[in-house]
Amino acid sequence: MKKILIASIALVVIGGIAFTTYKIDAKSFKKNKSYNVENIANLKVYTDSWDLRFKKSNSNEVTISAEGKQEDKAPVTFHKDGENLVIEQKAQKSSGFLGGFTFGKRGGTIYINVPETGINNVEVANKDGNIQMSDISVDNILVDNNSGDEKIKGVSANTGKFSSMDGSLNAENSYFEDLNITSISGDNYIKDIESSNVKVTSKDGAVSIRDITEGESLTVDTTTGDIGLSYKKAPTSLTVFAKSNSDIKLTLDELRKSNSGVKSIKGEIGRGANKLNLTSEDGAINVTN
Repeated sequence: MKKILIASIALVVIGGIAFTTYKIDAKSFKKNKSYNVENIANLKVYTDSWDLRFKKSNSNEVTISAEGKQEDKAPVTFHKDGENLVIEQKAQKSSGFLGGFTFGKRGGTIYINVPETGINNVEVANKDGNIQMSDISVDNILVDNNSGDEKIKGVSANTGKFSSMDGSLNAENSYFEDLNITSISGDNYIKDIESSNVKVTSKDGAVSIRDITEGESLTVDTTTGDIGLSYKKAPTSLTVFAKSNSDIKLTLDELRKSNSGVKSIKGEIGRGANKLNLTSEDGAINVTN
């Protein structure tokens, strides 16, 4: 017993020393650079664990600022590749006894300021970090998120595609001609969005859409999450279909129901030119003006 106790104490002491060394080895990292937008069409961002912040630039330059911790190599790199500006952040491992271990999330933030015009596409591949986009305007946005929360506000784009394995999405006060959201695990909150075509697919998570403007097509499909929907103004020309094994409640002015069953409801408002399709295997559906 005495030998076991001594060995345990030794491990604690060694671990404490190694952990202290691991913390001391981390250095502050800062990097800033600006690029003229005339030579850039696409932003491509690849992150492992750092947070991303996209904001509007007040000049005609793309300005990037990265702040965080580093080990022996720079964790964030910027470089041009033809018309692409590539921003990449890779995880680092400390050398020594605890080189392969991570104690909590140790990272930083990458700030990207985007000019109002000039950038065609923004592509983000994120492994484990939070993403914020505010007041930017581009042609197309593509976000492939493994784990992390996303906040979108004041964004304008022709197409927006957001896919996530694990994390919530908050999008508000934005415009997308076409908006496509795919979520495996995590809630989706959408407020005050204007879009002609919206499609939301969620496997495990609620979908809340508030104050949306009536568009050509709105489709929401969930497996286990509830669907809540409200319009900014009462729809005037809408074909409605809702199906669920749970409760369905449609409170829409001038809705003429052609079929009203326990598990599905069909109906029309006005000429029924636009489409609303809501389906859930195991979630309640609630729609109001």
